[in-house]
Amino acid sequence: MTGKQSQRQDQYNRGKQLFIDTAKHLFKTKGYDKTKVSDIVNASGRNVSTLYHYFPAGKKDIVKILLITDIKEEFDKLATLMAQESDRSLIDALHLFFHQFVAIFYHNWYLMSIMLYYKDDFEAEVTPITREGTDHMRKLLATFLQKRVDNRELYITDCNVAAKLFFAPGMEAIIVNFSEPEKDVFDTTEIDQLIAIWQRETVFFDQDK
Repeated sequence: MTGKQSQRQDQYNRGKQLFIDTAKHLFKTKGYDKTKVSDIVNASGRNVSTLYHYFPAGKKDIVKILLITDIKEEFDKLATLMAQESDRSLIDALHLFFHQFVAIFYHNWYLMSIMLYYKDDFEAEVTPITREGTDHMRKLLATFLQKRVDNRELYITDCNVAAKLFFAPGMEAIIVNFSEPEKDVFDTTEIDQLIAIWQRETVFFDQDK
């Protein structure tokens, strides 16, 4: 790529990112449904033909990019954290993973709400991201549990099943907390109960240790 081509590419990327950043701010402050293409154009100081040049499907294309970048990036960070905290105690680790899940929802609720309320429009883009992210984290949790089994700290017949039993209701609790205005999104009461039930019914500690 020549110097001029590189410069043109940089200008192209900056122009595209300007629309993305502007739309992201408007989605957060006004909501996806109330944000019009004209709002994004006016706030960015560009023109509508330029926006459609970058994003032929308008604001839907922008949301798809945000889903791929912002949400996937958050899942990647959580996966890294889970790997790094593999030596934590079991219960501490479960709490840590849950709090990080909450943080993903909290910092990206504008995107999560779009995913929930406009599922049909974005399911094709969202499903691979969420499936890949949650599958990866379940595997990391299963590995975490297997390490405890190997060290004879606890007994679990199937660590993969145990990981799934924690994640499914855990995710449901997070969504419920965010969907009900009176709920404190950082309240861990329900997840504490879940951990207690999960620990009692799925994990059998060696009483001699």
